[in-house]
Amino acid sequence: MVNKTMNKTHTFKYEDIFEDIPDDSENVIMKIPPEIYESQGWKVGDRLKISIGDQGSLIIENIDNVKK
Repeated sequence: MVNKTMNKTHTFKYEDIFEDIPDDSENVIMKIPPEIYESQGWKVGDRLKISIGDQGSLIIENIDNVKK
């Protein structure tokens, strides 16, 4: 996961972001690091849209801010 905000780039290892769910081999838990959600102004309860970019990057947008 890479975050480019205010000319900063944060790179995280897969194991720092994703966690296996016991007894569920098809899904994982995604943990957004505090420095990412704080810099974006996201709060618990915000609805986020997650997409995969053309080079495998994650694109995370607050649904309320996405143009329809």
